[in-house]
Amino acid sequence: MVNNLVGGIIPPQPPIQGQSDAHVLKSRLEWGEPAFTILDVRDRNTFNQGHIMGAMPMPIDELVERAVPSLDKSRDIYVYGANEEETSQAAQQLRSNGFEHVSQLIGGLAGWKAIGGPTEGIVESKTPAGADDYNIVDRLKNHEQNQPKGGTSATEAIKKGASNLKDSIQEGASNLKEGIQEGASNLKEGISESKDRDDSNVGS
Repeated sequence: MVNNLVGGIIPPQPPIQGQSDAHVLKSRLEWGEPAFTILDVRDRNTFNQGHIMGAMPMPIDELVERAVPSLDKSRDIYVYGANEEETSQAAQQLRSNGFEHVSQLIGGLAGWKAIGGPTEGIVESKTPAGADDYNIVDRLKNHEQNQPKGGTSATEAIKKGASNLKDSIQEGASNLKEGIQEGASNLKEGISESKDRDDSNVGS
């Protein structure tokens, strides 16, 4: 079936083939074309573990009874199962029940993942962090022990930096104190001189 141009943006696709590789399906998904359906005929638990993004779960033992009332028989359908044999069997069931445009997805989910196709399902938990991963002290010690002899360790560099910072703060505080004292002295002298001038003016 040749699909019509959607909104003047998506180009028409060539007729669906009896078998398609993952690149063909991925291309249609990337175009955002809505006129097709992906069916996963594996059992529900396997489907929940991981499947092609957007695929509909229809276990092969329920395929016909669920597909016939819910899908348009002229719609493009890509189907995949647990293996090539199951995929072929599912495609044949659909064709025998009047579905006109059915394509077997070669390679199934494995082939899809091999080209980086998007998937969804239960996310496996990550391996827990080791017991020492958050022990910063031990990690610093190990780092220091692994430094070449004669080199500056991370701990020594930190100590030196802290010492320099302390000296800078003390020097700055001392300079600030001297500046305040000098300013206060100048202010006091200025007030005294001003008072003397005022007294002189009053006396005259």
